[in-house]
Amino acid sequence: MKILAIRGRNLASLEGEFEIDFTAEPLLSAGIFAISGPTGAGKSTILDAMCLALFARTPRTDQAKENNVKLRDVNDEVLPQSDPRFLLRRGTASGYAEVDFLALNGHRYRSRWSVGRARDKENGRLQNPRLTLYNIDKEEEEQGTRSELQARVVELIGLTFEQFTRSVLLAQNDFSTFLKAEQGEKASLLEKLTGTELYSAISRLIFEKNAVAKEAYDKIQARIQGIELLPEEEEQTLQARLKESETALSALEKAKAEQQTLQEAVKAATQQITSRQAQQKEAADKLLRATELFNTARQQYEQGIQDEQQSEAAFKALQQELLQARKLDVRLDEAARPMKEAETRLSDALQRKKEGEDKLKAAQTRQQQSTAEIVRLTDWRTRYERKASIAEQLSALLLHLDAASSARQTVEKSGKTIEATRQTAVRLATQFETVQRTVAGKQATFQQTEEAIARQEQKLKAQDMEALDKQIESVRAERENLLVEQARQAVSGDVLELRKNLQEGVPCPVCGSVHHPAIQSEEKKDTLPAQAIAALTLKIQQLTASKTAYAASEKQLTQFRRQLLQLQKELTEAGQSLTDIQGRRKLADTQIAREESIRTESLEALDKSLSAANRLFGNDEWQKAWQQDPESFRETLTTFARQWHDNTEKLQQLQRDQSAQKAECDSLASFLPSLQKEAEEATLRRDKSRTELTALQTERSQLLSGKPADQVEQDYNRRKEELKERLKRLQAVQTEQSAIADQLRGTSNQIAHDLEKASQDLAARQQALSDWQESWNRTHEEETLDLLLPRITQEKNEYAFRLRTQAENKQKIASQQEELNACRLESERWAKLNELAGSADGAKFRRIAQGYTLDVLLNYANVQLRDLSRRYRLERVPETLALQVIDRDMCDEVRTVHSLSGGESFLVSLALALGLSSLSSNRMKVESLFIDEGFGSLDADTLRIAMDALESLRTQGRKIGVISHVQEMTERIPVQIRVNRAGNGRSFLEVI
Repeated sequence: MKILAIRGRNLASLEGEFEIDFTAEPLLSAGIFAISGPTGAGKSTILDAMCLALFARTPRTDQAKENNVKLRDVNDEVLPQSDPRFLLRRGTASGYAEVDFLALNGHRYRSRWSVGRARDKENGRLQNPRLTLYNIDKEEEEQGTRSELQARVVELIGLTFEQFTRSVLLAQNDFSTFLKAEQGEKASLLEKLTGTELYSAISRLIFEKNAVAKEAYDKIQARIQGIELLPEEEEQTLQARLKESETALSALEKAKAEQQTLQEAVKAATQQITSRQAQQKEAADKLLRATELFNTARQQYEQGIQDEQQSEAAFKALQQELLQARKLDVRLDEAARPMKEAETRLSDALQRKKEGEDKLKAAQTRQQQSTAEIVRLTDWRTRYERKASIAEQLSALLLHLDAASSARQTVEKSGKTIEATRQTAVRLATQFETVQRTVAGKQATFQQTEEAIARQEQKLKAQDMEALDKQIESVRAERENLLVEQARQAVSGDVLELRKNLQEGVPCPVCGSVHHPAIQSEEKKDTLPAQAIAALTLKIQQLTASKTAYAASEKQLTQFRRQLLQLQKELTEAGQSLTDIQGRRKLADTQIAREESIRTESLEALDKSLSAANRLFGNDEWQKAWQQDPESFRETLTTFARQWHDNTEKLQQLQRDQSAQKAECDSLASFLPSLQKEAEEATLRRDKSRTELTALQTERSQLLSGKPADQVEQDYNRRKEELKERLKRLQAVQTEQSAIADQLRGTSNQIAHDLEKASQDLAARQQALSDWQESWNRTHEEETLDLLLPRITQEKNEYAFRLRTQAENKQKIASQQEELNACRLESERWAKLNELAGSADGAKFRRIAQGYTLDVLLNYANVQLRDLSRRYRLERVPETLALQVIDRDMCDEVRTVHSLSGGESFLVSLALALGLSSLSSNRMKVESLFIDEGFGSLDADTLRIAMDALESLRTQGRKIGVISHVQEMTERIPVQIRVNRAGNGRSFLEVI
């Protein structure tokens, strides 16, 4: 991820709007930049704004959560001192913090944290903050609650707030947090940066798989223990009883078969007798039915003969009436033909009359419409007669209007170009002044640097280093001679010890004297060389300090010369920039003059075209409408001219057609009376034919009830045939029913004979069944077969079921034993894995993987640390994620990281931060690093080394921001974001 811009308004001491755009120069090409300014001006507030926009939290407010201390806001509202809303500047109604960043998915996003007071008043109650997230590339806002949007930001940048402050933002008073963080925090950050969360998932999966395998093994073992088996003796007893019950059951089933055979024979004989009795009854019923049908058919046959005789007599009586009806039918046909012809002629006459009336009406309508259209067109021409000249001279008028429109567009375009060019010229002038001020400042710095170099060179020339080295060697030689002399004068350790114990007035243990002059002499000898040696040692230190000061002056001179070269380069670039800006200003002036000339010529052409158009219009009132919308005005003129010409042609055509329409109406009106007379004559002829036809129809309706003669004859013939067919059918029924009755009488006699024989057979079978039953009762002591057979069957089934269950249980145990062995092997395998890497929270395997990851991180960090301080090397405490340092100056002594001084902790933490950035590039690219303070604890040499290491990050594509009060740092970093005080607790930003 990469920070692209930081914006805000009314945050702490930064009043009003402020913006830091890392995609614009000079920050775009700067690999390292400084955030400088007086203490309390608001430097750290810039980083607070970045954290607020991304996480709605800041490192500084998070440090204020102890003891639940609360502070008063306006209107006596009490809020926790850790509430980030306190960053809203007092006396303002609203504020915000906004960050543009490049996410891991390659898209640019804008995250914004904003807060305001109620009713937008400065003394209003603080409202809940609002968080928004906007996709800049897709130009759409992400939707969701505040917590969902914060989670989305974490997903996009790949870091939580705590991880962000460990690898991207090293906040004030929090620089060595990662170095001294708990093992769990280190693991979490390394997991996020390197993608080793997979190992946590694997650890949890191993733990779950082990639990599942163990549970499966326990379940199978419980199932096996729940299966019961019979003792072997009991199993053998059951098998013997099963054989006995099977033998007894076989005998009983055989006896049951004999009984069933006898019972079925009795039942069959009984069913045969019942069946024959039913057949006998059925034959008697059928005989009775056949006799009844025969008698009915004979009666109906006799009645049919009578009906046939009556029908023939009635038809003979109608012969005379049939003859009269046929004669009248001929006359009716003759009368119908004139009637049809009369109706046809009447219909034709009425149709011709209607067509004539319709044509007359249509002609009159057309004449009226034509007259009305002539009146309308005449009125329209009268109303617009004074504009006729526009239609007649449209072509010339449009030429002038088009020329005016073109000139007008040119004028407007030139005006916009002139305005834009003037703004560009003003901006270039501002840039020119800014660059001039910068050049003046750099020239002054250049002159000061030259003077400093001259002073430093003069100072170095005044010192004779060769003489100083000779003097140091001479003093050292003198000091060594004194040390040799002091050693030669010294005696053995025992003598010295005895001399130390001698006291004046106390006898010597060697010579017995109570006076000891050697003590005073020795004291004088010891005191003089020691004082001389101390003096020479002090002089050597002073001379060495002078030599060190000379080396420092030489180093400072080298720095001044490098600074002078840099200033000279910057002045050359600034001069080129001034030349470029001056050339662009001249080009802008030339372009303004050219556009002014074009604009003047276009205005003259516009006035000329408008004057010509005024002459054609006859006035200048039309210009207002034209100026509002030239295209619409031109279209209106074209439409009017087209309407004028179209209406003129249409009026002339209507006037030509009007006389023809009047002649047509007169001709149609004169032809209508003859059509009326023709229709009346056709109506009279039709009425006469209708009267004659009606009289004949009345006379015919009185004969044969109005029915046609042919229909009456056909009805009689059909009736005659139906009677004949019916008599024939009745005769056949009589013959059929007589034969059926004879057959049924023979069947009844046969059934009576069969019944007598079946009764004898039934008696014999019943006797056999009774003999078998008496034999069974004598053998089995009155116990019936129906009770004995189910009992023996049940016993046999019980024995068989218990033996089958025994066999199934044995088979189950055998089959589940194989499954149990497989599950035991599976459970043991997962148990071993779980012991090595499994855990419920995934920490065990994650720690193993993070140990290797931390080793890689420490390799990266030690590479950076060698450039910063060769004294220390970072190592991992074995079997943990804790860190320790190896002190090379102390014979590779192992030290805890908590024993490092402030400056040492800073260097080690910086190396770790740079190592984290290198490590994280394998999964996500962290391209921004912000360092808030920490450099003040470094000496000059260490500070120079740290600066060289930070500047080397340019080649790696990283952008480093440093907040520091150290003068050497701010002077060495050319690109700076300065936070300047404006009085009354207000500050403003300036990028230089």
